[in-house]
Amino acid sequence: MVTLYHARNTHSLRVLWTLEELGVKAEVKSLQFPPRKLQPEYLSINPTGAVPALVDGELVLTESLAICEYLAAKHGPSLVVAPNEPERIPFLQWLWYGESTLMTPLSRMATVGRLDRKGPDIDAVMADARDNTGVRLTSLEKHLDGREFLAADRFTLADVSLGYPLHLVGLFGLDHLLGPRSAAYRARLFARPAFQRAVSVP
Repeated sequence: MVTLYHARNTHSLRVLWTLEELGVKAEVKSLQFPPRKLQPEYLSINPTGAVPALVDGELVLTESLAICEYLAAKHGPSLVVAPNEPERIPFLQWLWYGESTLMTPLSRMATVGRLDRKGPDIDAVMADARDNTGVRLTSLEKHLDGREFLAADRFTLADVSLGYPLHLVGLFGLDHLLGPRSAAYRARLFARPAFQRAVSVP
């Protein structure tokens, strides 16, 4: 059985969701956030102190999307669009859009928010991050025209990738930035039983 190190509302949500979609059992070790400060023994698993970390025998993986791809290749390749499928390139585009393009301003908001500081400079950084999030969501809104999911007419890891920053959009009170297609898409993702089980893990 694999072991997943997890903290609520972090990137490890992607891994929990993937495990639930695949029906794979894991030992979940829930950590207090930030674990590098509150549970320093975790640094022996992941020296950066970030979550997630997946341990499968001698293998240790610490990048959420790499973990999801590893699990899908091992247990459920239908979550990945194969190189010989026509939608392979859109799949890759949206798989990484969720982590790079959309997560960048949201990560900035999360980091600055944890500083618990106030002032015009902080307000400017947060406003810029909110604006960037809205701009970056326009690509998603356009892409979803006539689509239920991001690629290959089925639920894939690209949707898991996007689902996590869309979860943060809600946590950060930015729902007003979602267009109607994006809001409906997020509702479809979050209605999935696997997501509901994953997000309920403490």
